Amino acid sequence: MTDESRAPLRRRILVGLGSGAALAAVTALSWLMIDGTLEVDIFSQDIPAGEDCPTVTLSPVTTDRVTVDVYNVTNRPGLAGGVAEDLSDRGYRVGQVDSDYAGDTGFDVIIRAGDRGLRQAYTLQQEYSRTYLDVDDRDGFTVDLVIGDEYEGMVPTEDVVLEQGRLQCR
Repeated sequence: MTDESRAPLRRRILVGLGSGAALAAVTALSWLMIDGTLEVDIFSQDIPAGEDCPTVTLSPVTTDRVTVDVYNVTNRPGLAGGVAEDLSDRGYRVGQVDSDYAGDTGFDVIIRAGDRGLRQAYTLQQEYSRTYLDVDDRDGFTVDLVIGDEYEGMVPTEDVVLEQGRLQCR
């Protein structure tokens, strides 16, 4: 065999070895991430720390002025739809209803809002006994309600008091 006839064979061997090595590296990294040895925070949403909690006193708005996007981060199918129905029954406008991903799901609910939606977030927060607040950089008045594994439901209607107060951050 001449060198010219061996070139395609060498090329196939090199491509096969290179592909096998790349596949082995991806598999090893995947197992390290699944095992928790290698932490990757590409998609994670941690529970907000409450360090940047607004300290202003807020007046609530009527529930029909609050648009809520509901996101389920649990493995309980249909939870977001049920919560959206409950919110709608109490007069809230419901926007998007969908599943989402969070790295940590050990919470009741997280309320996400921008600076312009703090009054809406305060109003929604009165419906739940255990909430976290996440102030993000959105421009609008829409509020997100992220439902976690410890979700127990809304407080009874008669226990909801809509009067001036401060947002509670945990």
